Amino acid sequence: MGSSLLHALPQDVRRDGERLFDISMWCIGRDVSHTDNLLLRRGLSRERIPAGQQGTSAYSGALPGGGALTLWGFGALCRVCGESVYVPRDGFTPFLVEEGRVAWPVFQAAALGTPREPVTPGECSAARAAVASLAEWLAGYEEWVVSLLGSGWRHECLAARRKAPAVPVEMLAAEWRRLAERVEALERPVENESFVPFTGA
Repeated sequence: MGSSLLHALPQDVRRDGERLFDISMWCIGRDVSHTDNLLLRRGLSRERIPAGQQGTSAYSGALPGGGALTLWGFGALCRVCGESVYVPRDGFTPFLVEEGRVAWPVFQAAALGTPREPVTPGECSAARAAVASLAEWLAGYEEWVVSLLGSGWRHECLAARRKAPAVPVEMLAAEWRRLAERVEALERPVENESFVPFTGA
């Protein structure tokens, strides 16, 4: 893993994000198999896998504050700030994708080509914006699911998972919002200096 990634997301954010993303993606997998496919009900559009192909269906929708989202079982692609940022389920490390070189529709991670690390300040900023938007979308989605079906459905989803969740299901939306705030705060390191009291003549 290149050191440039540290400029996009610190290791603790990636670690916490990976834990949350794994829980949410598991739950979303249950949501799409619900008798009333919850992603479709939420307003996302679906691109089914053609017969004989491997992979997972693609669900697309809008991100909060602008931008677009494509969600698969293996990760998410966020189009923000003029960049296409791929956030894999495994590792939660944002990469840049050159969409012009991708043959759409995509049903496997390998079809996204060779994503590259964000290296310039602008690319790192876009990567952070994408992760924050994704976290906000997932927070809003979790709140919507609970308002629609109650927390019982999420407990049912996680009961089918053999390992205990890293966070209680009731805290999932709040933890996503907290992660979004942590990522957004990475964009404001210099502003914090303004809180130092001025002393002197």
